[in-house]
Amino acid sequence: MYILSDEPDMTGLFINQNTRVRVHKITEDGIEVIIRSNEDKLGFIPYCNLTTNKEQLFKEKKLYVRYLGYNERYLLLTEEDA
Repeated sequence: MYILSDEPDMTGLFINQNTRVRVHKITEDGIEVIIRSNEDKLGFIPYCNLTTNKEQLFKEKKLYVRYLGYNERYLLLTEEDA
């Protein structure tokens, strides 16, 4: 069990919040994903944080993820149960 942060950060998400994303782009280091909302957000999941086999990934595939934080370019995510 994960504990949500008390308040959302500047992205509008809570640390450890679960959400659904869609694969946007598959890269050497991981996958870029889109969180659909009023303002679409770009996230990144490194392969070490995925439970889905790399060969099963494709553009627009839906995944359930947990929000870990952000950097200047991406929301940082991990796939649920990773």
